[in-house]
Amino acid sequence: MASKSFTGDHLMIPLCRLKGSGFPMNCRRCLMEVRYLEEERPFAIEQVTGMLLAKLKETSENALKKPVADCVISIPSFFTDAERRSVMAAAQVAGLNCLRLMNETTAVALAYGIYKQDLPPLDEKPRNGSCCNIY
Repeated sequence: MASKSFTGDHLMIPLCRLKGSGFPMNCRRCLMEVRYLEEERPFAIEQVTGMLLAKLKETSENALKKPVADCVISIPSFFTDAERRSVMAAAQVAGLNCLRLMNETTAVALAYGIYKQDLPPLDEKPRNGSCCNIY
């Protein structure tokens, strides 16, 4: 996801070109130049991520045949507070009400538990599982 690589308190990836002089070391508001409608336009990272979330919202609405307004977004556990706020802003750009940001590992464990059918009985020893993220 674009927000994982481009948001935060400082920017270390030179794919962003900022308007103005040079490339500051501490970039709080990075703009990406994107070709849109046959012209180069600068977009904030939240706008680009919001466009992605809007497309996901549209796809979900088509599949569910119902409007989607609320969502829960999973994010990597190492995201900083600024990155988390950036994801929340992107959800607002997409017209979504983000109820909660959830760490990816928690989301995986929750999804595993929801669909798991062969759980041991209460008197039996519980089984252990693990999750691993590879980046």
